Amino acid sequence: MRLRHMIFVTTALVSVAGTAHAQDVTAAAQSSSATTPGSSDDIVVTGYRKSLQDAIATKRRTNAIVDVISAEDVGKFPDTNVAESLSHLPGVTVDHQFGEGEQVSIAGVEPALNRILIDGHAIASADWGGNPGDRSSRTFNYSLLSPEIISQAVVYKTPEARIQEGAIGGTVDVVTRKPLDLKPNTFTATGGYEYNDRSARGNFRGSALYSWHNDSDTFAILGSVNYDKENLARAGVAVYGYLTGSQFTTTNAAGQTVLQNPNAVITGGTINDLKTARLPAFLAHEYFQQTRQRVGFTGTAQFKPTDNLTLTANAIVIRGNYDNFSNSEYSYNVRGSQLTAATISNGLITSATFAAQPSTSKTWMGELDTNFRRTRIRNDSFNMLFDWNVDGWKVTGNGGYTRASGGKNPEYLLNFRTRQGFTVGANGRNTMLNWDNPASDAKQWISTSPAESSLRTEPAVLAATNGAGFFGAQIGGITNAENTVDKEKFGQVDLQRDLDAGLLRKLWFGVRASVHNNQQTTYGGATFTNNFFTLADLGSYVLDGNVYNGLQTTGNATPYATLTQANAIKALTAPGTLNVTRPLDTGSFFQVEERIGTAYVQVDYETGKFRGNIGGRFVRTKDISNYYLSSGGRTTLVTAPRTDDRFLPSFNIAYDAGDTVVLRGAAAKVIARPRYSDLAGSLSLDDTQKTGSGGNPDLKPYAATNFGLSAEWYFAPGSYLSGELFYRDITNYIGNTTQEQTITNQLTGQTNTYSVSRPTNGGKASVTGFSVTAQANLIWGFGIQSNYTFASGETPVAGQGLPYLSRNTYNIVPYFEMGPFQARVSYNYRSKYFYGFGRLQSANITDGYRQLDFSATYNINEHFRITANASNLLDETYYQYSSTPAAPTALYKNGRVFSLTGTARF
Repeated sequence: MRLRHMIFVTTALVSVAGTAHAQDVTAAAQSSSATTPGSSDDIVVTGYRKSLQDAIATKRRTNAIVDVISAEDVGKFPDTNVAESLSHLPGVTVDHQFGEGEQVSIAGVEPALNRILIDGHAIASADWGGNPGDRSSRTFNYSLLSPEIISQAVVYKTPEARIQEGAIGGTVDVVTRKPLDLKPNTFTATGGYEYNDRSARGNFRGSALYSWHNDSDTFAILGSVNYDKENLARAGVAVYGYLTGSQFTTTNAAGQTVLQNPNAVITGGTINDLKTARLPAFLAHEYFQQTRQRVGFTGTAQFKPTDNLTLTANAIVIRGNYDNFSNSEYSYNVRGSQLTAATISNGLITSATFAAQPSTSKTWMGELDTNFRRTRIRNDSFNMLFDWNVDGWKVTGNGGYTRASGGKNPEYLLNFRTRQGFTVGANGRNTMLNWDNPASDAKQWISTSPAESSLRTEPAVLAATNGAGFFGAQIGGITNAENTVDKEKFGQVDLQRDLDAGLLRKLWFGVRASVHNNQQTTYGGATFTNNFFTLADLGSYVLDGNVYNGLQTTGNATPYATLTQANAIKALTAPGTLNVTRPLDTGSFFQVEERIGTAYVQVDYETGKFRGNIGGRFVRTKDISNYYLSSGGRTTLVTAPRTDDRFLPSFNIAYDAGDTVVLRGAAAKVIARPRYSDLAGSLSLDDTQKTGSGGNPDLKPYAATNFGLSAEWYFAPGSYLSGELFYRDITNYIGNTTQEQTITNQLTGQTNTYSVSRPTNGGKASVTGFSVTAQANLIWGFGIQSNYTFASGETPVAGQGLPYLSRNTYNIVPYFEMGPFQARVSYNYRSKYFYGFGRLQSANITDGYRQLDFSATYNINEHFRITANASNLLDETYYQYSSTPAAPTALYKNGRVFSLTGTARF
């Protein structure tokens, strides 16, 4: 009902615009326009309306189905994050697990199956580790890209042969500023303060851009720098996977199912009901703190030695500091012998009580981890372009190099355990954890005990002690984990020629070659000590329990005792400890080299009211996967090559049905290549959950046939109505299969039976959907942007949705602009979506999410303005669950963010 009401209101407002746009244009001209010198009748629209009109102009003149975001002017992109701006477009969504949108989904297709280009070329990607499902995929963290350098971001929802392949959902082409397109001595500088109400911290952020060219327009330079720092503080409740109540039962001599503790009281069902009921295996209270500090530099030089030749050199340099410190306090809900009571409801164990272990026991009932990750991201991209017009041909070339690196360097992990009993409950968003003693009692958290000490003789310990070994217990470790290097060399040449052949208007053809390398390495570590201590011995403090406000969690597990980052590191390096670095974890290592060669031809056509393009792209992909294979006690580096050839035809047609109406249709064959980590035979293991994941060098690319139809009515300046239908018919869909394997974990030395998941090409999937967009300048300075998208997906696995596909998504963005003042409210909603498989192969679904933001700008004069922004005003809870809403896996709050910024423009 709420959605219907919003659509009705939007439609009503747009109908008003149809009769009032003439007086609106006049008002806009009087309030936010300037007349061109020497032509007093020409009106130049500026400000937010100008950005909307520029975006509409680009959309309208293309042959494909596209959507566009344009900057208002130099240094004023609509949002501080490019991904957040793109999420206002129909069919584009972002995930808000860490508050800030970092990657985009298009047309219901997950981020890894979309592409981002910078001025038509790829950019390397390496993340900080917060998105474990895409650590080594083909996505890009949009938060690293400074909005100040962007002129437009064009989302191609239907491909053309001339555009790089590799996307099923869509391709985002970010168009940057060029100095020859700007006035000489263009300068803009921005500085401001941003505050997060959950971390209760604020920071400065700023940027500057300068562009110059000589009087003869033959030489130009542009330079920009941006600095951004923010403090995140994410409180959360999490369930680390689901098992069944069979953890609490056993089989007696008569073959009957009985409780491990025969005195346990079961409510709501029988022992057999308990055995099959789903059990939240570990219930955690988490507190994640991160300092995100980004510095970016962009430089562009253009040289035009002759009227028909332009040379351009670009450089993008990004440095990111994503250091983070987290605490995780959780119960072990799997101790069958200690179970004293359990409650079953609708197939879930919603409450359970466990007795404490004796003081001499080596079996623990809960854990408290402190984890500091030092994370640095580097991203460097350099390219050279030429644009040459000769004898009716336009010849362009683009070659360069892009490299990114990221990972944990190092990661400090210090853990504590407890023997005390507890009562735990989880039912939807309501969770509860009560220990026998409050979690704020630091003496209950034990790092080591005499019972755990033994002579350590693993090779790394022997090497560090001259063969003597070390008598002690492990308390954690210092590792260099999941370090990723991603790099590419590329070169391409494109030729265009206008044709005078009736129907045929332009000929395009070109070739491109690239060599891409993606590699991940992990070096394990362990810290041993011969000291015996508890959390209370290390200068602990009690975390403020207010950080969990609004998360509907109860019990004495919050607030809990913990350590500062400095004290955690101090404990790992204190006298009496031994730190060792284990050899390369060959199980998780992989290196994939991908060589791509492409050639395409495209013809643009036009006759009467019809126009469009038709073409084809031939693609050869050779993947060479390098990974270690362990067999018979020997570990060998294996190289597995695979070549894939594809011909990808595409067709776009546009029909100008009237002066203001455009109808479009499109069909194309497309591919999206597997994640690099999926292409390797590497294997990562989790000893706590007894799970593992690996790759498959025999994977084929995702392949799809895409269809699109759209109708657009441009009924007034800066206003339009549109409807779009889209269909993605996907083959070679990559899913996961799981097998039980007994393996020795090279990182920890433990031998266990693991549930190992590997990707396979698993059949067909599809996405079907439509979107409706209404955008209008209304009256008295008001306007509105709005869109609604419906998407439905099918996968080879019954009951499993496509990752990141929301069935319903809509945006409502009313705005006001008159005189020096403009304001905008943005409301975004996306319904639930399948996120991916989490711990213990839990099928995690993210619940519906709302985002309400506000922005206001006041232009003091033509050179100075002040902008106020507020995001996540509803302080929305990010909620994930396992298959059913009653089975939670994650509840997070990231806080509201407020900023005040001043801008100078000359």
